[in-house]
Amino acid sequence: MQTFFRKLRAAAVSLAMTASFAAMLPASPASAANTYWKFDFGSGGVASGYTGVSAADGYNASRGYGFSSGCDVANVGASGSGALSDAVQFKNSTANGNYTFCADVPNGLYQVSVWLGNTNRTSVGIEKMLQIVNMTGNGAYHTLQVPVTDGQLNICACAGKEGYAFSISALEIKQISTQTHTNPTIWVCGDSTVCNYYPLNSSAQAGWAQMLPQFIDTTKWQVMNQAASGQYARGFVQGGQFDVIEKNGQPGDIYVISIGINDTNSKNNTTEEQYAEIITDMAQRAMAKGMRVILVKQQGRNGDCQRNPLLEGRWYGAALDRVGAALNIEVVDLFKMWQDYCLTKTADQVSAMYLDDGLHPNRAGATVLAQFMADAINAGGSAPSGETFEDGAAVMFRNLESGFYLTAEGGVEADGTNVSQSSDSTPSGKNTWYLRSAGEEGEYYVCSGLADGKTYLLDIADGKTANGTNVGIWSNTSSDAQIFKFFKDGNYYHIATKVSDYKSYVGIWGGSHDEDANAIEWENDGTNNQKWTIQFTKAAEDMPFAQADLNRDGKLTAVDLTLAKQAVLAGDAPYNVTQAIDVNGDLKADAADIALIHGFLMGDVSEFADPKYAATEQTISEGWPEETNAGYSYKNYLNLDNNSSSNVIFTVNAPFTGNYLCTFNIANASANDRAMMISVSGQTDTWLQSFLTTGAWTTWEERGIVLPLTAGINYITLKSHTSEGGPNIDYLMLSFTDEPVPEPYSGNQQGDIVVSDKPTVFVAADSTAQSYKASQAPQQGWGYYLADYFSADVAVANHAIAGRSSKSFYDNGRLTTILDQIKAGDYLLIDFGINDGDSTKSERYAPVCGNVDNPTTGSFEYYMTFYIKGALDKGATPILMSPTLSIRNQTQPFKVGYRNIDSACKMLANKYKIPYFDLGQAMTDNFNKRDYNTVKNYYMGGATGGTDFTHFTETGAKVVAEIICNGIKGLNIDLSKHVK
Repeated sequence: MQTFFRKLRAAAVSLAMTASFAAMLPASPASAANTYWKFDFGSGGVASGYTGVSAADGYNASRGYGFSSGCDVANVGASGSGALSDAVQFKNSTANGNYTFCADVPNGLYQVSVWLGNTNRTSVGIEKMLQIVNMTGNGAYHTLQVPVTDGQLNICACAGKEGYAFSISALEIKQISTQTHTNPTIWVCGDSTVCNYYPLNSSAQAGWAQMLPQFIDTTKWQVMNQAASGQYARGFVQGGQFDVIEKNGQPGDIYVISIGINDTNSKNNTTEEQYAEIITDMAQRAMAKGMRVILVKQQGRNGDCQRNPLLEGRWYGAALDRVGAALNIEVVDLFKMWQDYCLTKTADQVSAMYLDDGLHPNRAGATVLAQFMADAINAGGSAPSGETFEDGAAVMFRNLESGFYLTAEGGVEADGTNVSQSSDSTPSGKNTWYLRSAGEEGEYYVCSGLADGKTYLLDIADGKTANGTNVGIWSNTSSDAQIFKFFKDGNYYHIATKVSDYKSYVGIWGGSHDEDANAIEWENDGTNNQKWTIQFTKAAEDMPFAQADLNRDGKLTAVDLTLAKQAVLAGDAPYNVTQAIDVNGDLKADAADIALIHGFLMGDVSEFADPKYAATEQTISEGWPEETNAGYSYKNYLNLDNNSSSNVIFTVNAPFTGNYLCTFNIANASANDRAMMISVSGQTDTWLQSFLTTGAWTTWEERGIVLPLTAGINYITLKSHTSEGGPNIDYLMLSFTDEPVPEPYSGNQQGDIVVSDKPTVFVAADSTAQSYKASQAPQQGWGYYLADYFSADVAVANHAIAGRSSKSFYDNGRLTTILDQIKAGDYLLIDFGINDGDSTKSERYAPVCGNVDNPTTGSFEYYMTFYIKGALDKGATPILMSPTLSIRNQTQPFKVGYRNIDSACKMLANKYKIPYFDLGQAMTDNFNKRDYNTVKNYYMGGATGGTDFTHFTETGAKVVAEIICNGIKGLNIDLSKHVK
């Protein structure tokens, strides 16, 4: 499986992501052994794996990097996270000047990746030439090839728009060749209808050269887009944009000149004759370098195709015809190509491809123009190479526009079954597809997971190419209608049809968000409707086993032991086999596990460790395996992309139906909560799980949530909930438990939000106090009924949640939520202890240390201090309570438990002079006065016949709420007078 994910990573992760495997720049000057450098600019801390560069770091030859003498720079903040949270501002740099950041590197060809700080519009000079033009937006990113011939790379941020600050947050330099010239390049001269807009993969406005890489073979060609908004031919030359083309252009490169719209503007003072002279000069200079030059007669305005008679052209197009004839070079009539295309559309459809100004194409229009230009340039064949995947890879396709999955409708195994979209995210035969090679590299049959996963193929109806052609499944017809390529577009893919010569893509009719909306073939329209996330899932043979049950017969026998021995000796078993053998929970399969399995069969071992599932072996979307930050338990960990769509689906095998504590080992160096939305096997209930900071990417901590699973295969989906993505994830551990499941997310995951001028009682507690929805009746928590025993001039906000201890409630951000709301005169009712002492669950373990003056870090007293001080600092009153009474394995007279918690709470209350109520003792005294069977029915075990004598029924929860309020009445505090 490791090989599989490395192939996936190579295919699916951008250069910016792969940068995380880089080594830091050494203290000594660069040598041939050093090929990757990563710099984090600014003074706000250094991201893991980067070398920090402050504005004070002048160039030093022994160090090998720094700012050149006289370079006026300053440390500034930035709005990103990690390496993008700070930056260095360049104050006196110009694209061709001497004031730069310098990095000593061996001569060669480098992939240089730049992330800006906060900016309106910034350009970047590299090697004393303008090489990145007008990057816009905070944290803007661009990557390009740069040859270095003098042993040092020089770079600076400079004016894109005067009057604004120009800064760089991060820089990565990766050697890709020892050659000192660029790979075959398509160089582009142009204006605002041609140039780049940022972010490159999602901007609403786009230039056609920005979209061009989608339609050429990027394994053979790169695009260097030097176009700029507002530019004209003379300005392009005088502004330095032609310099890098003339210097770095190589024989066989292509130079596309698509400029002229602004030359016709009187303010630029360019006659048609002068325009022709400038174009001739650039063309000849490029031709002298052995470059192929293509002139482009630019597209027209919105409305041109409604004219009568139609225009023959615009701008200075006739001059280009004369220059082309004189120099014997190609002239592409993009004006006519675009106009002919628009004549096949309605006026509204044409307008939908323009911005409101009627001149600039939007992303959809630029995409069509790029396809025309790719055909005209014909760089590397009639269609670009598709991405490659493991033959037989099992995948799911998630539509970027709707978020739904490509599905064989109804799961019908028959020729002609319609293909549509479904919200069902649980992998199944109807929404799982197998990519099987169609012979040529990058061409695939997309086989439905129905039947045997080979019989039914994704099929373009009747092999048609018309827009709107339906997509279904059909048995193999050995035709082009069933062959597809996958073209990368940022983090997403286009499913291109061979019948259209890969010019049309699979999308959803009308960009619909409706369940069961049809999948169709349509020419590339540049919309999110034609973009798909590929989620790699598991084939049947890769599904997880029950622990040690390697022959899947539901029993653990000597046969399983023999299979386990064979797998360990061979050393090359697939992941699901090694995961099943790993019965000691160390995420490895070895002799120690064999000994435990043998001991179990001999009766010497009664149970195995809770099973663990490595995150990098799961179904990942927009994430990748990584080994950069130490401290993880498996051989690598999962790094999810920094967006709210990245996700991972854990496929697990539960031995029983019931509730499971799902513990995730995570790292989060961000100061922010990298919360994730969790769902189970496509059920409608979801849970928003906080993953607060662990302080460093090398600090790994467990975080847990109780989830309902059914016996057998389950799919636990974690989807990033913020733009930062989720935390880094090492593994998931499953532990069967009788704890209840927390209340599902309903837009208010953090408990009751009460905005009131009345005194409010905030409840911080565990599952005994949590509010449960009606479907979980008769279970209820005492916090649900608390308000019934106070007068109407007191409000109650119940933030209690199942499975929490003083530690995990704090770690999961729930205390922060309360403290953000609590005000002077409010109360914080705190009741923990039941879960704090479980040393087998590190995510909640907070043992009593016996010291409240200097509590041991991580102890019960340590965490309780945060609650107490937090409330006091807001002018609120904290009230401590001992845990509720559990009568499990007890008969009357009942005995109170958790006396160590009681003692710690008393000591804390005494130190901080705050109220304390011994709830456990009060319940014991009360229940010992009642009939045993009556008390028994206060607990879930009495009502359902189970063993749960910790959690309450509705009746029991009411009684406990009344006992608590009577206890508060006896505290003689201001709240006491509000108890009924």
